[in-house]
Amino acid sequence: MSIIQTIRDKAAPVTIGVIAISLIGFILMDAGRSGLGGGVSPKDAVVSVNGVDLSWEAFQQKVKLNEEIQQMQGNVVDENTRQQIYTETYNTIITDELLNQEYTKLGIDVSDKEFNDMLFGKNPPQWLTQQFTNDKGEFDVAAARQAINELKKNKANTNRDMVNNLYLNPMIEGTKRNKYAALLQNSSYVPKWMAEKSVADNSQMANMSYVVAPFSSVSDSAVKVSDADIMAYAKAHASEYETEEGSRSIAYVSFDASPSTQDTADVYNSLAALKAEFEQTTDAGAFVARNASTLPYFDGYNSKNRIQIAQKDSIIGAGIGKVYGPYLDVQSYVLSKVVDMKVLPDSVKARHILIGTVDPRTQQPTNDPVVAKKKADSLLAAIKAGADFTMLALMNSDDEGSKIKGGDLGYFANGAMVKEFNDFCFNKAKGAMDIVQTQFGYHIIQVTDQKDFNPAYKIAYLAKNIDASQTTINEAQLKANAFLSKSKDLKSFEATLSADKLTKKIAQDIKAADYQVGMLGVNRELVREIYKADVGDVLPEPFELNNQFLAIAITGEEPKGLPSVAKLRPMIESIVRNELKGKMLAAKLAGVTTLEAAAQKLNVPVLRADSVSFVSPLLGGSGYELKAGGFGFNKNNIGKISAPIIGGSGVFVVKPEAQFAQPVTTSVDEMMQTLMSQQKGALLYGSMEALRKTASVTDNRTKFL
Repeated sequence: MSIIQTIRDKAAPVTIGVIAISLIGFILMDAGRSGLGGGVSPKDAVVSVNGVDLSWEAFQQKVKLNEEIQQMQGNVVDENTRQQIYTETYNTIITDELLNQEYTKLGIDVSDKEFNDMLFGKNPPQWLTQQFTNDKGEFDVAAARQAINELKKNKANTNRDMVNNLYLNPMIEGTKRNKYAALLQNSSYVPKWMAEKSVADNSQMANMSYVVAPFSSVSDSAVKVSDADIMAYAKAHASEYETEEGSRSIAYVSFDASPSTQDTADVYNSLAALKAEFEQTTDAGAFVARNASTLPYFDGYNSKNRIQIAQKDSIIGAGIGKVYGPYLDVQSYVLSKVVDMKVLPDSVKARHILIGTVDPRTQQPTNDPVVAKKKADSLLAAIKAGADFTMLALMNSDDEGSKIKGGDLGYFANGAMVKEFNDFCFNKAKGAMDIVQTQFGYHIIQVTDQKDFNPAYKIAYLAKNIDASQTTINEAQLKANAFLSKSKDLKSFEATLSADKLTKKIAQDIKAADYQVGMLGVNRELVREIYKADVGDVLPEPFELNNQFLAIAITGEEPKGLPSVAKLRPMIESIVRNELKGKMLAAKLAGVTTLEAAAQKLNVPVLRADSVSFVSPLLGGSGYELKAGGFGFNKNNIGKISAPIIGGSGVFVVKPEAQFAQPVTTSVDEMMQTLMSQQKGALLYGSMEALRKTASVTDNRTKFL
């Protein structure tokens, strides 16, 4: 990243627009259109798609990019987020590869001329126009090209991949995808007869009488659903229940190792004992560091509205030099001391020219400090003599993130920069200009604006996490070890659970590449351990996770394809039971020739439904019944009763009485447009589903994760 981006908050989120423009020189270098990837060997493949290996290295680069995007948006990339990114990136690279294979077959590409027009033509991308807008609010193509020519001279641009992956590749891939979508959608066709039939169908109405025997009229206990019934239904609907990969299930018991009441009291008392000394010390920063605070000392100021602490009114209200606390803050106890107060701007706008002395990525020297300082002095003298700051920044600054904008950094909040840079901008008056040295080199800084002056406070925090003591941890671990000493296999595991009156918990559908186990949370190592063992094994050591020790038994394994009956039963038993009930009720109604006879056999009334719609046949309280309602729309059935019809909610006997058409407002042309739109939408989704379903995908993630 550029140096100023590293400066911001020492690791603050990067502004995407700054990245894009700072690296725009990459756009016209080496055609600018090739992404990551290249030749890979099979052993490096994280996944193979139709025989094409996608390397682990390329996969990791995409994961890293997605993590950086999350950070740019101000999100914390914790383990849970990171593993979600892994899964999403994996699915994305498969989709991208499948589409790329289709693009090759169809000859879909983006030429250099087309790509150049996308950047500088009539509709340039927003991220580009935002940075090169003139005083009239128009895209300044000349200025953009001038900046690009300057940046093209820098062959050592450290962020070529970043701008490529953040902006250029998505723009290219988006264009290809749009072409592919257009090709599919332009193949859509709706004949006029289909639209005419749809209009006619929408107008069809019918009146009918019927008798219904709800499935609920037969008790569940009267119908036995066998394993064969379950499997037969699953095979008949295999596409709904088959899985693409296997899974495992575990049973576990947890032994709590969270902080005890005594542990919490000990942390509170340890801070309370330091309160008086903390108040008396004249060097709050040293005191905080000496006492190993989990919140490091920030030697800067923040306005009250930027202090994100519920107790801030009490902390500030205690007065300068006074200590407030200990108070509870999430999982810590904290002492807070207001060290000083100043009236400072809430935000500052500045520009700078950096003469760097180190590479921000490698930390290797780039310029001799003495030479860098002399160059900074000469540039400052030139500016004071009337030289243009913007042009000198464009020609001399080593900060790629701001030089393209004449060194302008925009507005930033107090504390957003490293200390030396921050102190100059917020402590000096508007218009101040001088040389400031930071860890990155020498900056010629000019404060161009300051706004929203308010009291700002320097606050020292002495914080201690409320952690479980070693005694608490040892007690929980001993209990877990004692349990495992009596649980060498699944049978003894169950017996010990029963004997010790412990609660067994279950986690199912754990796939080999998963990162989360049921309600236990994110832990990739736990998944690996589950798959190292055999079914029926008990893990020999307790697994420590989230303030608990777990004793774990591997209880089962499901292969890919149709699951076992045990797993299928909870999903489809009620469906199969209703099918069996339907057959029983239909048999009971066999041979009836009138609705009255059917009603008498079932001891239910004859019901009537008027103005039933063909497209949505609603039969009273039974809901939408396509089969039963559809019987009423055959003209040859009017006045006749149906054979028993097994529907969605019960078994029906239907007698159509009349069929008629109602006026419709939709024209044939309008219906054609509607059907065409539906077809186009279905094509986009369906084509991707078809590609994935027919693809040969070999998942090698478990070799790396």
